[in-house]
Amino acid sequence: MAEGTQTDVLIMDFSKAFDKVSHSLLIHKLHHYGIQGKTNRWIQEFLRDRTQEVVLDGHTSGPVDVESGVPQGSVLGPSLFLYYINDIPDGLNSTARLFADDTSVYMGISSKSDCEKLQEDLDQLAEWEQTWKMEFHPDKCNILTVSKRKNIIDYPYHLRDHFLQRVDSAKYLGITITKDLSWGKHIDNITSKATQNLNFLRRNLNIASTRIKETAYMTIVRPTIEYAEVPDM
Repeated sequence: MAEGTQTDVLIMDFSKAFDKVSHSLLIHKLHHYGIQGKTNRWIQEFLRDRTQEVVLDGHTSGPVDVESGVPQGSVLGPSLFLYYINDIPDGLNSTARLFADDTSVYMGISSKSDCEKLQEDLDQLAEWEQTWKMEFHPDKCNILTVSKRKNIIDYPYHLRDHFLQRVDSAKYLGITITKDLSWGKHIDNITSKATQNLNFLRRNLNIASTRIKETAYMTIVRPTIEYAEVPDM
């Protein structure tokens, strides 16, 4: 923005990210990263012989084997998922940012050839998901162009056969990023959410003690306002 250039940001969205991790391929990757021997076998046993059932109105279905997915709510779950997607940036022309299942890829754009390089990265991501049995959700993957320019280089990026929607703003790690990097939309979003939470507390804690009201406010409302806040220096 300071240099007056254009940056195209691909906001990628995994479909059922934690549920699609292949156990066998995960073990292979762990071995590649040096997690071998007894530790590797222990993780295999941790993932082995898992089943799932559905309970509805007191009736339980038969068990079904679970051959993919990392156990959510476990200590190991997030780490195993990060090991699985850790190689996404390998070989990309652009910069990739990974945080759990939130993935973004971006590149400075000065010509159509730069757009074509970014499209090559998209094609590589499509190959990666097929190789490792993961899946991006095309309808939830967007392109955000950050620039002050009035006439941007508008390139039809596509993931497989689906053209990505170009948006004026996108939410990433709880922050609303806009095409001009202004904070207005983000502030509107968090103040609206905080107001909704505050009104909820007012309705439900009308006769509660001051101590309970304060605790509820500090737990539910204030963190929403202060998330990602930059302190005054």
